[in-house]
Amino acid sequence: MTTQELLSRIDARTTTSYGHFRVTIQYRGKQYSCTTTDSMAYDKHLDEDAKGFHTQKSALKALWNECKRKNNLY
Repeated sequence: MTTQELLSRIDARTTTSYGHFRVTIQYRGKQYSCTTTDSMAYDKHLDEDAKGFHTQKSALKALWNECKRKNNLY
């Protein structure tokens, strides 16, 4: 998947808990959600210039894979 495809299929938001983020992905026509603490991937998702990952795409793939794993989609 390209970076633009990942951006259109991933929605990440903060939660009421400090350091926790709610990630929703669209996978095979359905939406799945999970909670992550991967702040470096979340920051890179929002800002391409943020530090932590080499590229925005690698950060998006990390969020994508974590949400798939937590929802047993493999």
